[in-house]
Amino acid sequence: MGQKTAWDAAALTEADINLYLMGEGGAWTSWTPTVTQSGSVPVTNTRSRFARYGRTIHFNANLSVTGTGTASNDIVISLPVAAAAVMVAGTGWIYDSSASTAFVGPVQTSAGSSMVVLAGGASSGGAYGLVVMTAALASGDLIRVSGTYEAAS
Repeated sequence: MGQKTAWDAAALTEADINLYLMGEGGAWTSWTPTVTQSGSVPVTNTRSRFARYGRTIHFNANLSVTGTGTASNDIVISLPVAAAAVMVAGTGWIYDSSASTAFVGPVQTSAGSSMVVLAGGASSGGAYGLVVMTAALASGDLIRVSGTYEAAS
C-alpha cells in the first residue's frame, strides 16, 4: 500500500485508518547509511531498516566498520529521511574492538540528513555526562543505533 496523504486526493478507508492506529501502516524499508568521522568510513551494512508513519520515522541500523576514521571527531551517520530539527532521537552503541569497550548513549539528529552518535568532537562534549568515544573508528568496531524522530516533510 502506498502512503496516502490529504494532498494526493487519495480516499482513506477504514482499513487504512485501522492500519495506522494499530502501528501496522508503515512497511519496514532497507536503507544504506553512510558513516563519517572527519572523512568517509567504510562499513558493512549488516541490517538497517526504517518505517515511516506520516512524519514519524522509526529506525535501526547495525553496521560493522571495515575502514578507519579520525580520532576526536564526531561519528556521523546518514539518516534514512531528513530530520525536521536537532533532537535526541534514540540510543547508540559503539563497540571499540581494540579496547574491548562498549560506549552507550544518546543519538542526536541534525536538522537535515545526518545524526551524531557518541562522538568525541566539539559538538558532543560529553553530552549528558557520558563518556564518549574519542578514539578513531577502526576495522572490527561495531555500531548500533535506533530511535524515532520527526521528518522534515
